[in-house]
Amino acid sequence: MSFAVVDFETTGILPSYHHRVVEVGITHVEPDGTISGHWETLINPERDLGPQRIHGIKAAQVVQAPVFSDIAADFAALLQGRVFVAHNASFDLRFLNAEFERSGYAIWGEIPHLCTMRLGAQFGLGGSVALAHACGSFGVENALAHSAGADSLATAKLLAAYLRTTAEAPAWRDYWFGHIAAAKDFPYPQGRTTGVAWQARGDVEEEVHFLQRISVDAKHPRATGVEAEYLGLLDRCLLDRVISVSEARQLASAADELGFSRFEIEDLHAQYYGALAQVAWADGVLTDDEEHDLDAVAELLGIPGVTRPTITAGLSASTGSARERVDAVPMVNAFTLAPGDLIVLTGEMTRPRSDWEDELLLLGYAPHTGITKKVRLLVAADADTLSGKAKKARDYGIPIVDENGLRRLLGNV
Repeated sequence: MSFAVVDFETTGILPSYHHRVVEVGITHVEPDGTISGHWETLINPERDLGPQRIHGIKAAQVVQAPVFSDIAADFAALLQGRVFVAHNASFDLRFLNAEFERSGYAIWGEIPHLCTMRLGAQFGLGGSVALAHACGSFGVENALAHSAGADSLATAKLLAAYLRTTAEAPAWRDYWFGHIAAAKDFPYPQGRTTGVAWQARGDVEEEVHFLQRISVDAKHPRATGVEAEYLGLLDRCLLDRVISVSEARQLASAADELGFSRFEIEDLHAQYYGALAQVAWADGVLTDDEEHDLDAVAELLGIPGVTRPTITAGLSASTGSARERVDAVPMVNAFTLAPGDLIVLTGEMTRPRSDWEDELLLLGYAPHTGITKKVRLLVAADADTLSGKAKKARDYGIPIVDENGLRRLLGNV
C-alpha cells in the first residue's frame, strides 16, 4: 500500500459555514508511480449546490446520489494504510474531517498526508501552483477540470511524475517511504458498509419522461373539475420552461391521485398546448420566439412533432377579435405576480442577488429572506435545488423557478 489521491468538489470553501462535499474522487498510486485503482461518486449534499458554474453539477444529478454517510465506511477503507494526497491538501482534509464527523465517525490525530501543490516548489513550480499548470508542466492531461474523478486522476498522474523524477535520489526515497510508513497504521474510522452504490457523473441515468410514470389505466375515480387543478399545476411547473425532477414527479403523482390515465393526461397536454398556441396567434402573427417557445413546451409535454400541426390547425386563419379567439379556448388559471408579492431568492445565481432584489423592489415586489406560506415565489439558481428553502417551498406548494423563469414573469408585467 502507498498513496490515496483524493479530490473533493464542494458547495463552498468552508465546512464551518455548512459547506458540503458534492463529489468524491480517489485514485490509488503505488511507490513506482503505477495507478492501481480509481473510484468516484457524486454526493447528495442535502443542500444547495453552491458554485455550479465551477463544478458543473446539477441538482438533478445528485437527487439519487448517495449521501456521504452512505459511502463513509467504503471511503475510509480505500484510505486505510495509504498516504492521503491532494492538490491543496489542507482544503480537502478540512472537508474530509468535517464529513466524517457529520457521519458519526471521529478521526483522531493528524492524517499522514502529502500536498502535490506544496511539493511543486521542489520541482521548480512554486509552492502554490494551480493543478492545471502543474499538470501541464509534466505533460499530464486533464480533460474535465473541476470534476472530482478527473482531478483526482490528474493529481495521481502528477504524483506519479514526481515519484519517477526522484526514483534515483536516496533522500527522496527516504522521504516517500517515511510517509508510507507513517500512514500504514493510521486508524481511519471503521464502520459497516451500507451497500449503496457509488454513482459517477457518467453513470447518472436520465429520468424517464413523467408521462411514462402515469398508468395507462386510472388508479382512482376522477372527481368533477380536477382538469383545471392539473392544468394549474402544469402551468406553474412550466413558468421557467423547465420541468425539474421534483416537478416531474409531482405531475405524475398528481395525475394518479386525481384519477387520470396517461391518455387523458396526453389530451390535457394537447389542450394546454393548443391554448398557448391560440394566444400566440391572437395577433395573427407567429414570431420566431413564439414558435420556439411552443416547440419547447411541446417537447416538455411529450407531444410528438407530427401531432402538433393537428392541434394548432386553423389558428392562423381564425376570425374575430384577438380576445374572442383567446376566449374560444379554455385557458388555465395562469400564475401571475402582483405588487407586494413576497419573492425569495436562493443559490448562487449568474446575476448578483442584490441586483435582482433591487429590480424586484423597483417593480413593486417584496424580496424576502425565508419561506413562509405567504411567499408567492421561490427563485433558485437551479430549479432542482436541494436547499432547505426549496424543501419548505415544495411542502407549501410554492412554485420554484430559475432565473429565466423570473425573467419571463417580470417580462409579462
